[in-house]
Amino acid sequence: MKLMFKHYLMKLSLVIGLLLSQQVLAEPLKPFMASSRMEIEKAHQGQPMIMAFWSLDCTYCLDELSNLGEFVKKHPKVKLVLVNADGLITRQEVVKALKQIKLPATYESWQFSEPDEERLRYSIDKAWYGELPRTYYYDNFHQVKAVSGSSDLIWLKSWASKF
Repeated sequence: MKLMFKHYLMKLSLVIGLLLSQQVLAEPLKPFMASSRMEIEKAHQGQPMIMAFWSLDCTYCLDELSNLGEFVKKHPKVKLVLVNADGLITRQEVVKALKQIKLPATYESWQFSEPDEERLRYSIDKAWYGELPRTYYYDNFHQVKAVSGSSDLIWLKSWASKF
């Protein structure tokens, strides 16, 4: 009887752990501030990475994120970092939108968390005026290419062939 009870408790603990991890995954957004780009770059130093900025209002953004998600699934060495530019009041809508996109099992998700979005964009890239989607492609040496609009799939495949 004790053995069955221990087995039951182990299963229950596993189920609770899975439920809690799902809850954590349900709200994966980290606050993105002026220093966040440097923090992300440092965390992924020496690895190829795609950092994609997007918005709920952007017509092409969700399709672009889905395409990038599929691409990263085929190229697991490339890390995917998503940054939502809508601000904290849209947090629930952003989480819901991310659940509907075909994303890899592991990715990072951030959301603008400073009130002055123009200043925040300027701290990210002085040449960026807020057009979305905006994507930064980092190679192994973290040389970066910035692209506004949808990605050129031929260029993207060529870029990924280096890793």
